[in-house]
Amino acid sequence: MRKIGMIAGIVIPLLGLVACGGNPVKQNPLENSKAPAIIVNTARIVNNDGSEEKLYHADVQYARSFKFTPQADGIATKVMIHPGQKVSEGQALIAYPAQNYQLQVEQQQAIYEDMQSKLKKQQTLLDKGFVARQTVEDLELEVKNKAKEIRILEEQYVVKAPFSGTITDVSVTQGDHVAVGTQLFILSETDKLVAEFFASMEEAFRIKEGDDVILELGSLPELKGKVIWKSTIMDDIRKAYRIKAEFNNQQAIAAGGVTANIRMKLAGNTNSIRVPLTAVASVGGKDFIYKSVHGRAVATPVRIVRIVGQQAVIEGNIAPGDEYVSVGVEKISDQSAIKTQNSDL
Repeated sequence: MRKIGMIAGIVIPLLGLVACGGNPVKQNPLENSKAPAIIVNTARIVNNDGSEEKLYHADVQYARSFKFTPQADGIATKVMIHPGQKVSEGQALIAYPAQNYQLQVEQQQAIYEDMQSKLKKQQTLLDKGFVARQTVEDLELEVKNKAKEIRILEEQYVVKAPFSGTITDVSVTQGDHVAVGTQLFILSETDKLVAEFFASMEEAFRIKEGDDVILELGSLPELKGKVIWKSTIMDDIRKAYRIKAEFNNQQAIAAGGVTANIRMKLAGNTNSIRVPLTAVASVGGKDFIYKSVHGRAVATPVRIVRIVGQQAVIEGNIAPGDEYVSVGVEKISDQSAIKTQNSDL
């Protein structure tokens, strides 16, 4: 009996252990998770037409300028202009005769006066019938031609405005000696500006004549303009294509010779999906965005096609209408509980 009692004493506790160690209840870790929802911002995936705003550095000049440099040495005897002065076509601006110029003029003037004196005598003799009319007419023609020669000689070193415009620079004063090739002044039409900039091959293909552009001049007012020309040959040095744009400058802003920014929108040629760079997370060398599905963050692999400013053009298992985390991806992981605040939806 004592033996049976001892066996029973051992078996009963074992039965208790077996009962306690039976099949355990399976628990869902997500259901039991007590982690609070992480606050994020979300947005919807939308198709983009591929257009993008670009900024270029440009050299700005007046649309038409005349930079005068003398073809002979001389002395600036008359400087009849100053910066900012408006002049008319044909107006005399500067005289810079050579050193022996005055002697040449005086010699030709003496010859002209002598010819005039002879002409008067011949006309008197003609009236009296002592000379033929043809002789007098020949002499009149010689006098006329000599006067023309003197006028050309006098104007040889006088510079006249080739068009109406504004004097934008004067680098000579009266009495200065001037040398061949030395710039004396610049005449410009200031009512139009031309900006020249360079675009990559891919960008140049998307730019066409007539496209709208905006010229940024720092604190000065912006000017609206159009693309007027695009090179069809790549620049060997820049490895880019030269583009020119023109702007109306009715306010006569002094912008000739400055460097400014050109802002324009490049047209797209395909639909694409773009998201802010803040929406892309990199884990283990792979890129993800997080879709928002029933209050959970679902990691979705994507491929970045290219970067456009502060946005990424992406491809992957995504479609227009999908909700994704736009701000706050650094705080979450796959299947994190999320709560949207300040949503972009």
